[in-house]
Formats: sequence, C-alpha cells, structure tokens
Amino acid sequence: MGSENTPAVGQDIIQTLRTAHQNQTQLNLMADQKANILIGTLVVVFTVVLTRLLTLQNGVLIYPIVVFALMQLVPLVLSTLVLIPKNIRQTKSKRIEDMANPLFFGCFTKFSETEYEQFLLQKLTSNSDARALLIHDLYQIGCILKRKYTLLRLAYIFAVLGVVVPVFYLLIVLLSTAAPL
Repeated sequence: MGSENTPAVGQDIIQTLRTAHQNQTQLNLMADQKANILIGTLVVVFTVVLTRLLTLQNGVLIYPIVVFALMQLVPLVLSTLVLIPKNIRQTKSKRIEDMANPLFFGCFTKFSETEYEQFLLQKLTSNSDARALLIHDLYQIGCILKRKYTLLRLAYIFAVLGVVVPVFYLLIVLLSTAAPL
C-alpha cells in the first residue's frame, strides 16, 4: 500500500538532522559573508574619511569627522570578531573519549587518523548513536551562529549609529556657529 515509496522512520530523522545541519552551515557562511562585506565597506569609508580629514581646512568639520571615524571602529572590530574562529574548549585529558565534538575538525585532528577511525567505529554502532552525534554537532553550530549573529547585529547597529551621531553632532556644531538672523 505505498510502503515502498515511504522512507523508513529512521531515514526521516537522519534527513531532518542533515537538512538542519546544512541550513546552519549556510547561515554560518552568510554570517561570514556579511561580516566581510561590512569590513570592506568600512575600510573604504575609512579611506575616504581619513583622506578628507587630512585635506580639511575647516576646523568646525574636523570634530564630527573624527567622531565618525572613531565610531566606525566599533563595527569594524565587531565584524572582525565574527570572522575570527572561536577557540574550542581544550579538554584537560588528551584522551580521544574526552573530545568535545567528534564531528568538528578542531577536535578530531588532534588525534591520528587510525585513532579517530577506531573511536568512531566504536562510537557509531547504531543509528541512534549517529543521531546523537549529529544533534550534538547541530547544537554546537547553533551556539556559534548565535555568537556570530549577535556580533553582526551589534556591528550593524553601531555602523548606523556611527553615521547618525556625527551627523547630529555636525548639525549642532553648524547651528551653534551660525550667525543669528
């Protein structure tokens, strides 16, 4: 009755976990791309602003431009932090059994290929073992994504504030130095 076309329940679970894993990997790549775009934009803006600052003769405009440049350093640093790999927890014991995440290269490359292969063969004796490893890996990738997107959000907020605050500062300076009517 159509059971030939219906995948086994175990396969549905694995497919769901794989799909979630692929989605999180794509989100990770998107976060890195957004950070790279923001860094590139900020570097171009810094180049233009600093060039303008060096050729500026009007003393009134120097302070708003300096405020702008200083405020844009915050999103630049935050975007860079998105791209810097987070240190993984170092286990006190150097035993392969104490590995934080057997599916993460930063953990398993500390051991020889033979040790790792033997460990996985012992660890993966059933589909539920494979699911448990995938779920653990999904959770850890999710934690990394949360950190990256939090930093990105802050970087975008500070990038906008780094434009708005100097503009208001410039308006205040210009209005306070303008001759009364």
